[in-house]
Formats: sequence, C-alpha cells, structure tokens
Amino acid sequence: MKTKGTSQNDLRDAFPIIRIGYDKRLIGSNLTALPLLGDWKCRQGNKLPTGLLKAYPEIEYAFNDLTPTLCKVHFGELQIWFDLVPFPEAGYVGMYGFHIESLIPDVNHKKLRMAA
Repeated sequence: MKTKGTSQNDLRDAFPIIRIGYDKRLIGSNLTALPLLGDWKCRQGNKLPTGLLKAYPEIEYAFNDLTPTLCKVHFGELQIWFDLVPFPEAGYVGMYGFHIESLIPDVNHKKLRMAA
C-alpha cells in the first residue's frame, strides 16, 4: 500500500501566506491566512489597518527595505513567525509563515486539563 507523502504544496498550505501591495492593500492570501486576516478585520482589496502597522512596524519597514526580515505576529494564544520578503518589481511584500508556537507554556496546558 502506497502512502501519500508530504508535497511542497502541502507544506506551503500549512502556514499562512499573505501578499500586501505597496499601497498597503491586501492583494492575496492562502486559506490558512484567513483566520488571521479575519482577526485583523482585513479582506482582499482592503488597506491594512493603521493599528496593525503600528503593532508590527516590521511590516511597514519591509516596504522601504529590500532585505527580507522576520516578524512575529500574535494570534490568540499563538505566535506565528513570518518571513517578510519585498518584491518591489512585482509590487508587493510577501509574508510567509514558517513557524507557529503556543504562547501558553505546557505547564499551563496541564493545569487547564486538570481543572476541566
């Protein structure tokens, strides 16, 4: 019996991917990014909220610098690590999620399970 291996597409879709135009409008994302974008109250074609850009100045810097940089975004009890990669010739900055971690230590998870 042959098992399905992990393809590059599976890995790509496991993490959020967001494209932001140089006019600070959301121009695209994958399905994995939708909960985060919902939390940001941002949909395709909308400008990123000013408060979001203030909370994560790395996003703003990515529009002015050609060097890829790192950004950690909080989402509920999670922290998502993104590579911010500017593509000025294509007119956007790509946000590529590559690591997700819990902000609650394992000890707290055990306490919560025991209390339930």
